[in-house]
Amino acid sequence: MSTHEDATRIDAQQFPILAVLFPDERTFLEAMASRTHYLPGVPIIQEGQRPETLFLVHEGLLKVNKRHGDRIIEVGSITPGDVFGEASILYGSPAGASVISIESSVLYELPGDAVRRILDNNERFFRALSQLAEQRVAASALAVNPLFAVLPQAVREVILHNGRILSLDAGEQLFQEGQREEGVMYLVLQGEAEISIPHPEEKDRKLVLAKATSGDEIGEIALVCDMPHAATVTAITPLKLLTIRKESVLAWKRRYPAFRDALYQCVADKMQRSYHSLSALVGEEKAQTLTKDHLPSMDAWERL
Repeated sequence: MSTHEDATRIDAQQFPILAVLFPDERTFLEAMASRTHYLPGVPIIQEGQRPETLFLVHEGLLKVNKRHGDRIIEVGSITPGDVFGEASILYGSPAGASVISIESSVLYELPGDAVRRILDNNERFFRALSQLAEQRVAASALAVNPLFAVLPQAVREVILHNGRILSLDAGEQLFQEGQREEGVMYLVLQGEAEISIPHPEEKDRKLVLAKATSGDEIGEIALVCDMPHAATVTAITPLKLLTIRKESVLAWKRRYPAFRDALYQCVADKMQRSYHSLSALVGEEKAQTLTKDHLPSMDAWERL
């Protein structure tokens, strides 16, 4: 349940992201804003919706839930001074997570058209919102990924700070089967990718092994097995990925046993699925050679 009223003056000191606005822009947004009171347990944004509102949290506490596979994971919280809903305003994309009030909360709500009018004329505001959107997407992807979720929050923040974001257009390849990578793995932030190999019996066809979406890891098999990439990865839709250096992965593996074991199990599970896909086509012996034989023993992986 919620109640609406006209907004009072929006304090830029409470919302640092508004500090880049000119006085007339802030006055314009204040005139367009409404102030809404939400009771606890109210869904303000549902994952998959396209909200046409930029929300500013004046009072209260909200949680952020994201669906990954068949799980719903709480990936963060939103507190006074924070804003949310920026990705849909910037890109017209569906919300990547749900936002739900935990306690009684007061939000300022800015209409999307009004915000876009400012974005069109204020490059600093556009950059600030864009950086916030990218950081949010990356933080959510790290939080839902079973590998990186076991790392301490401080380590995930370092990943966000040091990782480089890579963008691909639909149809563009991230890497090809047989290509040796320069020591990185990837985390999908947005979009969908196809993972395929040439069909073992029909030269003009490919065999799709899997698809990867937000929160999925890519490229870790080559890293763990110290081998060229075993498959080709192609963007099905526009794709954003976070690059993660091999040196960092190995350092976390040595320091955090839970991460070491999760990464090894992830690769073993993918090898097993590929083995089953191939064994029906080329027989168990050749499928074993193409997949599971490349996996080092756990003892060898621990010594790496």
